[in-house]
Formats: sequence, C-alpha cells, structure tokens
Amino acid sequence: MRAKTLLLYVTLLAMVLLAACGASSTPAPNSDSANQIETEPSQPPEATDTPVIAATATEADNPQPTATEAPVEAATLTPAPDYTPTPDTRLDAYYWRNWPLVPEVSKNARQIYLRGLEQGHDPNAFSKVGDCQSQPPVFFGIYDTEDRYYLGEDYEFMQRTIDHFAGSFGRESLAVRNGLSVASVFSPLWADQEFCDSGETPIDCEFRLHNPSIVIISLGTNWQPGAELSFDEYLRELVEYAIDRNVLPILVTKADNVEGDYLLNEVIAQVAYDYDIPLWNFWAAVQHLPNHGVDPEKKGGLIYLVPEAWDIKSFTGLEALDAVWTAVSAE
Repeated sequence: MRAKTLLLYVTLLAMVLLAACGASSTPAPNSDSANQIETEPSQPPEATDTPVIAATATEADNPQPTATEAPVEAATLTPAPDYTPTPDTRLDAYYWRNWPLVPEVSKNARQIYLRGLEQGHDPNAFSKVGDCQSQPPVFFGIYDTEDRYYLGEDYEFMQRTIDHFAGSFGRESLAVRNGLSVASVFSPLWADQEFCDSGETPIDCEFRLHNPSIVIISLGTNWQPGAELSFDEYLRELVEYAIDRNVLPILVTKADNVEGDYLLNEVIAQVAYDYDIPLWNFWAAVQHLPNHGVDPEKKGGLIYLVPEAWDIKSFTGLEALDAVWTAVSAE
C-alpha cells in the first residue's frame, strides 16, 4: 500500500513539474485540459523525445557559463601611424594642358636616381632618346658651345647645370635618329653599326656607352595617327626599361598635333602620372607662337618646329633638367 501511495505521489509531482516547465513557453491550458488533468490524475504524461524535466534539472544544478561570463582577452590593436599620409594632389592626365612646364619631382623620382648612383651610373651624364628634332644642332647642342648662349640675369643659376652635365648637351646620342619612334628604339636594325654591338638596340647601345643617370625621352612626332594604344604600350615599355636600370626618365610633351586632339600628349602625361616620373610640358611653352611653333610649310605644316621653337625647346629643356637634377641630388 505504501509503495502504491509513493508511486502515485511521484507521478503527481512529475506532472506538476512538467506543467510548470511548459508554462513559460506555451500558452496556459484551456479549461478542458485542466479538467482532463484533474479527472485523470493517475495517467502518466506521454513520453517525449527530449527529457525536459531532467534537462532542466541538470542545467539548474550545473549552470553553464554564458557568453558574458566568458573571460575576455585584451584586444591587440595596431598602433596608429604617427604621421599623416601625403595626399595625391596631382592633376589627372586628362588635364595635362594645365600641368606646369617645369616638372614637379617626386620622392619616387629621387629614389630611382639615387639607386642609379649606387649602381654606378654617371651623375654627370644624361642621355636623349628622340627623332631628328632631338639632334644637337636643334636641341641642347648650344649649351656645349662657348659664347653661343646667354642665360640672362634671372637664369644665371642654371649655369651650374650646364657645367655639371658638360659634354651631354652636344653629344650625338645613339638613341636619337631621324624617324626614330617608341617602337624602333627597341630594334637592332635602328642601331648605329659603327658604335653598337651586334644585336644591340639603340637604347641598349646608348645606355652602355654613356652610362647616364637621367634620360630625356622626346618621342611621338613620327607615330601613326589612330595608333594611340600601341604608342602607350611601347612608351610604357621604354619607361620600364629605364626604371629597371635605375635611370630616371623625363618625358616630354610635343608641340605638333598630327594625331588630332593631342591624344599622344595625353598618353605621355598618363604614363608620367602612372610611373610618378617627371614630365616636361614643352607643348605649353610654344602655345603663344604662330601655329603653336610648328612650321606651316615643311612636311605639310604638321610636325617640324620653327627655329624660334627650337630655341624655346632648348631653354625650357635646360629649365626642366635643372629642376629635376636639383631636386634629386639635394642633400
């Protein structure tokens, strides 16, 4: 009798606990359910897949740590830089017409130049890469000829640059030839066979023989109109060739517009922008001249410069070289 009473007591206790657990998560039972429980107290609850009473009891007896109770490790923070990165304030290449005539010189340009000196390049030598309009009689040769030039009082400071690079101004570059282009500069067929080794390209030959620290690249006049994409590819190849050898390139815009819309000048500016190297904006220096400095008679009035434009090119080229060399060689 005692065993039956005890069994009934345990059964009733289990039903009470089950009702209490379900009350917090399910709606209150309706009156029919209540009556059923009251009229059938001896029926045990149906078995469930999850032992709700046992699980609840276990959690109550052995509480588990919650996420907020877990130990929090101190966060490791990357220290903030103690400087403000220099913003890129350069004009886009699309606005190359507004770029300064004399190049702005970047930290990158200085690093190329200094690596070249460490490699053994001649700090007193620069090279020229160009067509017939870069030959000494019409470009730069005057500064290696005594008593043929006058700088004027405001520009006497550039005599230091003339003295420093003496011999490079009037030198016949092995990478300057009539009709030379950004493509033919890589062709051994265009190399001077008298001075260059077999299989050497004009640019290989010039760099080997003159060992320059700076190279002035003035090309584009002889390029086929409508082929701007290939011009861009070859010019980038030439610039990378120089940078890979730690020779600092100075790019030059041209006065002519044989291709229309000055598309090649925009390409030249874009390459200078992308590689962060100096650009001498010669185009800007001759806009005040009739026909923008281009001879209206020779070669259909499309590409050749007039003598006044030659003089301006030599003088502004000296300004550009002076600005670049002064900046990259500063202590």
